[in-house]
Amino acid sequence: MKKISILLLFVLVLIFIFSCNKDKTEQVIRYGGQLYPEEFLMKGYDFFSQFGIKVEHTLFSSGTENNEALIAGSIDVNIGSDSKSIALFNAMGEQALIIAIVQRGNRYSTLVRKDSPYKNWYDLKGKKVGTRFGTGAEFVLRKYFDTLPDLSWEDFQWVNIKTEDMIAALANKHIEAFTVWSPTGEVCEDQGIGRVIKFYGDVALTPVMMHTTRNFFEKNKKLLIKFLAAHLLKVKMIQENAEEASKYASDASSKYNLIISPNAYKLIFQRIDFSLDFNQKVIDEITETAKFLYDQGQIKSIPKIYWDNSLIQEAMKLIKK
Repeated sequence: MKKISILLLFVLVLIFIFSCNKDKTEQVIRYGGQLYPEEFLMKGYDFFSQFGIKVEHTLFSSGTENNEALIAGSIDVNIGSDSKSIALFNAMGEQALIIAIVQRGNRYSTLVRKDSPYKNWYDLKGKKVGTRFGTGAEFVLRKYFDTLPDLSWEDFQWVNIKTEDMIAALANKHIEAFTVWSPTGEVCEDQGIGRVIKFYGDVALTPVMMHTTRNFFEKNKKLLIKFLAAHLLKVKMIQENAEEASKYASDASSKYNLIISPNAYKLIFQRIDFSLDFNQKVIDEITETAKFLYDQGQIKSIPKIYWDNSLIQEAMKLIKK
């Protein structure tokens, strides 16, 4: 009888230890970010520990890699532009879920040399201009030209150029303009090389979505609420103290061998809308993007978009407390 009691006590201790370890495991989120301005801010300042959670924050170099990681189950949450979000839903269907929007608005810009005479795209007709093919930059340009009866994609000499080569190509007059997403444009401005002739927030919001899997969502709602609350604190710093946010982001990006000054980050934080909440109107725009890409022959089907903004509302309540 005594042996049975000792054995039972031993089993109970093991169960207790296992339960504690399980709770600790559930307090970790594997988050797939990208080389975006607000991601560097989160690398430079720890918003997560305030809510008692740990985040394994990986920065992917492309949205495709980010999607592949979520599909494979090696991360729990990821972010991606509207075009990458569409690709994710085409791959995962209802198993993917949008839970927040991390960027929208003037994410893309077209720059010319600071001393050039160009004022708009009409002045660039017939000129050599650059962008990165297959990205959101190409998408917003095609959508922009689609709204103009007297201007088209074919009116220019296009150069498919890597993002990291754009500023040098402009400075050396290999191209007359380039279209890109932040922070490259702001770095070009900050260095005194380029000036903006067009933002594209009026053409398309081009939101960057935060996704998770439906399975992780259902099992980890409390954890995700804390995770989103940390992102809300990030937004609060950007909106209320852009200078401080810019310094943290600049310091963090230098650890990735990216030289982006606090001033360049300040330009970004003042231009782009980083608020996380969203509604049906934003989802409708993503669907419109899918239809446009389908008409352009860039995707084979238009997926149904699944979303849930209830956790954002709960995270906002948590912040108020």
